[in-house]
Amino acid sequence: MTRKTRTRPYHHGDLKRALLEASIELIHEEGVEALTVAEVGRRVGVSSAAPYKHFADRQALLRALAVEGNRRLGEALVAAAEGSTEPREAFRLSGVAYIRWAAENPALHRIATDPAHIDYASAPPDVDAPEALKGSMETFWTDLAELVRSGAALPASHPLMEQLRGRALALGVASLFVSGAFASLGITTADAERIARAVTGEDVPATSRRSKASRTHGA
Repeated sequence: MTRKTRTRPYHHGDLKRALLEASIELIHEEGVEALTVAEVGRRVGVSSAAPYKHFADRQALLRALAVEGNRRLGEALVAAAEGSTEPREAFRLSGVAYIRWAAENPALHRIATDPAHIDYASAPPDVDAPEALKGSMETFWTDLAELVRSGAALPASHPLMEQLRGRALALGVASLFVSGAFASLGITTADAERIARAVTGEDVPATSRRSKASRTHGA
């Protein structure tokens, strides 16, 4: 079967941005495996050589997508915690946003969390984190690495250990959406918000859809 290629003629402006947008569209439609510099160039509608001026090869494009994915994810976390002044609640809300974002952007999430494409020791995404989230977004990885490498005690109540538990929980649930494990059980992206709120400590009420399904099953 011939693969359908969507093109969007490019005339002027920020070609690098256009290539990234086309890449995100491509992986959303066909998966990460379909991504190539040449295919992205075709979608944008530029000459075969033009994309390589910005991305020397597929790996360079993947690295740029990882940066863009983490930037978008960071913006989602900040938006979710906006207005919250209590760090624990802000962190919980950011966890809910993380799971929801991953469920809605599975291909980009795969790239944005792949160590082959990102550097955890590098600067955090260029987003303006609210005060309640600054510790968990701006310095977490470097602080965690320093603590563990020092050989110091790691009490369960240590703020970094609590953050690590929260991050591991969010990543684990997100991975169940991204991998398709939830989908195989009939749990869809629409369920991400409810599941995320429940696993981060909130009592989530039943929905009319669930109530109806339960009554039908019991009839």
